[in-house]
Amino acid sequence: MEQDRFRRLWSRVGGGGESARVFEALSRHYSDAFRRYHDGGHITVCLAAYDEAALVLGADDAVEMALWFHDAIFVAGARDNEARSAEWFDSKASGYLPATFISDVGELIIATDHRAPPQGFQAQFAVDVDLWGLSQPWDAFFADTRDLRCEATHSNDEVFARGQGGFLRTLLNRPHIYSTAHFQGLFEKDARQNIGRLLTLFESGVDWSQP
Repeated sequence: MEQDRFRRLWSRVGGGGESARVFEALSRHYSDAFRRYHDGGHITVCLAAYDEAALVLGADDAVEMALWFHDAIFVAGARDNEARSAEWFDSKASGYLPATFISDVGELIIATDHRAPPQGFQAQFAVDVDLWGLSQPWDAFFADTRDLRCEATHSNDEVFARGQGGFLRTLLNRPHIYSTAHFQGLFEKDARQNIGRLLTLFESGVDWSQP
């Protein structure tokens, strides 16, 4: 993760020199040894996808800030990671950034729990970026799934396949995986193909020991 980029964003929205301390704390979270998918690499990928989309959808500081913090708190199997990440962002930003901005970013972070289709353009933008990886070439998509499996130390293979498969089926059952026309046009077809292929593997059994 790029500290200078974070500093510039933090400064644009009203922050000051405390950005170095916040970035250090954020980096420690994303560097936890147990993280394989929800790590700094995921944030870097999200920011790259955001940059590409922002050329069309427009830059949005609240969306970008939400992407930096949306996986700050991660406990495998927990259902409140996004809510706790929003609370953690609030604890770091309070007194430095405008209260309305903090509240807006918190709502965007919570939207990345993917429990319901996002409402409002900013939430749609942030969630689409977070789901961009579903559309990667198969090898990269499956490598991400393998990393998710490695994080799921609380689950056996069957439980992981059932949980991840259920989440992916929920996305498939929506009219669109992506909410913005931009992401739908570029990535919807590939994401659906990847998910369908993975669900077939889940049904037949996945040998996670194989590369």
